[in-house]
Amino acid sequence: MSRAPQAIAVLLVVGASLWALTLAIHVDDPFAMDSAVLVIVGLLMFALIVAVGLLIPRGRWARNLARGLLAAEVLLATVTPLSGWAMAALVATGLGIVGVQGRWLSGWLRRLPAADGPGLKPMLFILGLLALVPLLGVTSPGGVEIKQGLLGAAGIVIAWGYGKANLWAVWAGRLLLGPLAILAATSPTMPGAVLVLAGGIALTGLAWTKEVWLAANPLLDTLPGPRALRPRREGSE
Repeated sequence: MSRAPQAIAVLLVVGASLWALTLAIHVDDPFAMDSAVLVIVGLLMFALIVAVGLLIPRGRWARNLARGLLAAEVLLATVTPLSGWAMAALVATGLGIVGVQGRWLSGWLRRLPAADGPGLKPMLFILGLLALVPLLGVTSPGGVEIKQGLLGAAGIVIAWGYGKANLWAVWAGRLLLGPLAILAATSPTMPGAVLVLAGGIALTGLAWTKEVWLAANPLLDTLPGPRALRPRREGSE
């Protein structure tokens, strides 16, 4: 295994960890404690997903997701006090941008998606469900209410169930995400209600697509099995 992808993966995790530490130190600036916890969980969760995606399946989606993670960290730098830890985190983000945008990953990542991969829409569905957690923290900087907590918890549970190929997770995404997003957006402490509504609508639309359904219920699993051939007895018709 090439050392460059390993170094880039570690750098992305270190950068996200430094931003998480920065948010933990600067409580109530810019996020309240419970909102900061959701953002921290999202940063660390997606950093680990990116690192694993770069090193094991070597998918191009991991590179694109890394770009999104780094862009989020840059935006975070614009609202976070630039203390010593924040400066270290910003340096790690800059190095991560150089590593992800450089040529070190070009020969490492797969050029074509894996033949047995889940596909683009199922991947967007499960990543979008997980992204609800940091989204709720960012859009509710003053604090998270039970309404937002229900939506975030539903995203985690549905993502877990969908990752296990359970059909109930697809139906939960179809029937629950929209109402929970509307409920969360009615909170007066959420200035980013439009983003939450848009996310809930987009995920509900993905849940109703054929690709998302088939990823949890493959066509081959629903077809009848082969018929067993039995020897014909004498005298039977």
